[in-house]
Amino acid sequence: MSGAPFDAEAYMAAAAAALGLTLDKAWKPGVLDNLKRSHQIAQAFLGFALPDETEPASRFEP
Repeated sequence: MSGAPFDAEAYMAAAAAALGLTLDKAWKPGVLDNLKRSHQIAQAFLGFALPDETEPASRFEP
């Protein structure tokens, strides 16, 4: 993936402001850890190329 590196702290501040949330200082380290881990996990999906002709499944069955 290219582009600017993910800034979890900036994202946390922007998301909290957009949602009108006040984050307690004690929560911030956990929120940051969760955002960083979620970003790492998402990279596996974002890096998986699908051809344009790929169709979604009509129904999901676990």
